[in-house]
Amino acid sequence: MAALHGTLGRAARRPAVFAVLVAVTGVITGMVLYSRAGLFGLTYPHVVAQSPAGYGIGLDEPAFAAEALPGVKAMAGDLHFMDGTPDAGQYILQALSTLPGFVVTAVAFFLLWRLLWRAREGAYLPQVARQVRVLGWWLFAGGLLAPQIEHVAMMALLDTMAANESHYLPREIPVIVPLVGVGLLALASVLRTGVRMRDDLEGTV
Repeated sequence: MAALHGTLGRAARRPAVFAVLVAVTGVITGMVLYSRAGLFGLTYPHVVAQSPAGYGIGLDEPAFAAEALPGVKAMAGDLHFMDGTPDAGQYILQALSTLPGFVVTAVAFFLLWRLLWRAREGAYLPQVARQVRVLGWWLFAGGLLAPQIEHVAMMALLDTMAANESHYLPREIPVIVPLVGVGLLALASVLRTGVRMRDDLEGTV
């Protein structure tokens, strides 16, 4: 265990570790910024809302049908509405359809950086357990709330462009982020127990 603490401490002190974290953060940030709607949709002259309904519209145009093998029919399932003259409110809604996920990701990497810095002297320290718990709660809450906020914003944007298309029922939640958060909360509990045991041993000695 002492060797593990030493390895973790040395890694936390190395600039390369933080350089890798910064690089990964930059890549993920770029993917979020330019996914779905550019720079949160603020760089486009239009706004786009996706209907939650699946239509399964057949595509009979030769450009699509030529790609299908014999006996296969080309279908389009997603329906998008585009407004070429959006107002400020629509831009705000489009930004909110991607911004929460970006915030969760960026803050999570910042908290991870702080965790590595706190752990440079060892894992069984009160501040390390505290940072693991904060990161766990952030991922758990963010993983649950961010998709719902994005969904509500998209449905509100859709309401500005189409009638009877939106629904505000809870969106299906990707379980991996909340699950990692729960795991970190359990780890924080283990670390707190380890800290108390170490303090008790030091008091005994």
